[in-house]
Parts: sequence; C-alpha cells; structure tokens
Amino acid sequence: MIDLSNQLARRGHNVFVAVVPRSPLRDELRDVPVENIVEVPLRNALDVPSALKLAQFIRENNVEMVNVHFAKDYPVAAIAARHAGVPFVITRHVLFPMSRLHRLVLSRVKYAIAPSNAAAESLLRQQIFPPEKIVTIRYGLDVDKFPERGPISREEFCIGSIGNLDPVKGFDVLIRAAAIVAKVKPEAKFTIVGEDRSRDKRNERELRDLIEELNLTETVELAGWSNNVADLLTGFDILVSASRSESFGFVIAEAMLTGVPVIATETEGAKEIISDPTHGKLVPIESPEAIADAILQLIGDDGQRAQIAASGRDYVHESFSLVRMVNQTEELYRLAIAAPI
Repeated sequence: MIDLSNQLARRGHNVFVAVVPRSPLRDELRDVPVENIVEVPLRNALDVPSALKLAQFIRENNVEMVNVHFAKDYPVAAIAARHAGVPFVITRHVLFPMSRLHRLVLSRVKYAIAPSNAAAESLLRQQIFPPEKIVTIRYGLDVDKFPERGPISREEFCIGSIGNLDPVKGFDVLIRAAAIVAKVKPEAKFTIVGEDRSRDKRNERELRDLIEELNLTETVELAGWSNNVADLLTGFDILVSASRSESFGFVIAEAMLTGVPVIATETEGAKEIISDPTHGKLVPIESPEAIADAILQLIGDDGQRAQIAASGRDYVHESFSLVRMVNQTEELYRLAIAAPI
C-alpha cells in the first residue's frame, strides 16, 4: 500500500490515504501530501462513525474510488463508498477465509485484487465474488532498493530469517534445524530478525526457552526488529523461510533480489516465487531435518549458492517489479471508475 500510494502520487495522481491515529504509515507515505492523509479511528468492522467521516472526506476531496487493504476495514470502506457514491476495490493480502459479514457488505465491490496466485485461488474457493471480479496483480518490489551484494569472504556462515515472531512463521522449526546443523557445522550462526507483536510476548519467550533447551544460545540469536531489511540481507549467506503458511513471502523475494540464496518451506506463496529449482530450494513444511539438510548442502557447495543467487535475482527482477504492479493497478482503477456504480 505504501509503495503503491507513493508511486501513484509520483505519477501525478491525487492520492488520499486514511490511517488510524498515530499510524507509523504516515512517515512512509513520503510522496503523499500531508493534507491528503486523514486520521480515522477505524475501531472495528462496524465503526459507523468512522465510515461516515470517511464518506464526508471522500466527497469533500472529490475522490473517485476507494481501495481498502485490511479485512477489518472492508465493511467501513464499503459503507463509506456507498454513502459517497463512488466505487470501491479491496485488496486481499492473506489466505484466511473471510467472514459472513464480509459476504454481506462486499456485494457491490468492483474488484478484489489478489496480490498472488495463492490469494486468488483462496478467493475463488470462498465463492464470495464471481470469478470475473477477482484480479491477480502480483506484488511488486522496488528493485532499486535491493542492490546486488558483492562476494563475502568469512569463515562463519550466517543463516538469517526475518518476520514477526508468530507461530505461523515456523521459527521453532528453524531453531530445531539449527540444532541439527550445529552438530555438523558448529561455526554456522543463525539470526532471527523480528518482534513479538502479541500482547503477552509469549511467542518470544517460548522461542528463547527452546534455544536454551537445545543449548543454542551461542548459535541462534533473536535480534529484534529492524526497519532496514536491505542492509540486513547483505549480511546473510542464506535466508530461510520456515513458514507454515505464506500468501506471498516478501522477504523471500527481497533476499533473492539481494543475491542471497533462499531455502523456503513449500507454502503457497513460496512456491509462487521459487517456481523453478534454480531459483531456490523448497523443503517440506514442519521438517527441521529437511531444512537442515538444505542448509548443509548450500554451505558445502559454493557453486550452487552462486548459481541460485544469480538465477533468483534475475527472476524476481523480471517478474515482480514495482513498475509492473503499479501499471496494472492503475489500469484496474480506470476500469473501476469507468464502470457503472
């Protein structure tokens, strides 16, 4: 949403964004004029006052259409768009089924954007929208933000992983894989970058307990969060995504762009990016043994690492560019605005 908004603003479109109070998105929307950003409480899916405030903002600024990105906000945006008399589009970023409420309020949606083939297939299975309303526009990455790293010469291998410390990301599986690798390659180090966004921080505690239980305190580091993924990736020799479910896998694509070979579990999103064995290694979900085997293979084969790094970078550069995503979204917006409400 940030990249799309900034790019559309750079192309001369008058872009407006609704965010919750004190949203960190504000600082990222660098190309959107400050006066075009409105704060709306968006407390829940039935926040009618927020919907009416948003409808007023739409009318006052002659907004021609609305694109809403978060499921909680779908009903609010649908009400606002209907009151303001403009079409609306949703983007479905995850694979989880939508609720009965969504079925009721989204009957007038013009298009449902699926940012991956996996997301499109999920929407089709749910049968909320007719197939002609589901449009796949693959995620795009700003390739210029991820310059190819140069060769790294060091004795210690760094295996990295990035994401929220949530069970769905499979970091517990990666830690168990690290225990297997450490027996063969004790010099290998694992860095997990991410934060626990749960209220009680239970996920992080459980991961730290597992690290201690497996005697990996010198091998595995929970490094906390970082906003500079591009720089982080240049320090990794291998990136591992051990996710149990993934609708796309931004970090996978970003690592490939940087020239870091990737090992990923066979989630829907990972299979879409690593669509060929030359682009990276896919392993079964929930298998620390398979992850460990793949890591050890890459550690022991300089040529394979270099080949995967080069092939993966070229593929992502060609198939997941930000320019392509913005072009396709821009055209869909034109269709939505031109269609009768």
